[in-house]
Amino acid sequence: MIKAVIIDDERNSRDIISLMLEKYCPEVQVAATASDCADGIATIQQHQPQLVFLDLEMPDGTGFDVLLGTQDAPPFEAVFVTAFEKKFLHTIRFSEVEIILKPIDRESLMNAVSKIADRIHANASTSRYKVLLENFNNGRNINMDMVIPVTQHEDMIIGLNKITYLEASAEKTTIHLSDQQQIQADRSFRYYTDLFSTLRFYQINNHQMVQLSQINNIEGDGSRALLKNGVKLEVADRRRKDLVSHWKQYR
Repeated sequence: MIKAVIIDDERNSRDIISLMLEKYCPEVQVAATASDCADGIATIQQHQPQLVFLDLEMPDGTGFDVLLGTQDAPPFEAVFVTAFEKKFLHTIRFSEVEIILKPIDRESLMNAVSKIADRIHANASTSRYKVLLENFNNGRNINMDMVIPVTQHEDMIIGLNKITYLEASAEKTTIHLSDQQQIQADRSFRYYTDLFSTLRFYQINNHQMVQLSQINNIEGDGSRALLKNGVKLEVADRRRKDLVSHWKQYR
């Protein structure tokens, strides 16, 4: 059994999660619930759960504050529950922690619990939560770190500013770094193009996305981008004019 705690300021949400876990995830046993951050921290310290369902925003703080307040407790896995993902999108997605959007559906809950159960049984590293808190403290900027899943139970941590470009590779993504290292991420190219679309990245064709600050020059007709490490990438016709406009902001 996986011992769990639910922390949410809405009683209805706590009840729904408890009932859905009982019905669809019998391997999870809810030991206690809490209604705010302070109570949640005390509850975690008392029950020492393996899994915590954390509301992102509560009257006295955030789910991140709960993590900060329980760093002296035994490590646990967390599933964030929220109705508003966009506010903390990059903080959460860059850390590869689990998140469920309200209203909660069965499939999302079961998928999150399945991933967490695998991590617990494999005694996987919880370093992603350290990255999460560092990114939360740093705010949304180019110096954020990213957790890159390379296998089901193995992650790498890299700085966002180290990425030169990303490339589609079947159902995965090859991430090219400034030191010439290549990492094959166990995520689709579409996942990263959506995640990076509001940052200093630009998709130059159907299978490559470049960090704009890594471009050294763009050939006269806009057909190729020359990166600072000497790599040349083809630019799709329909993206050439827009790329030049975006790149000028980061030259």
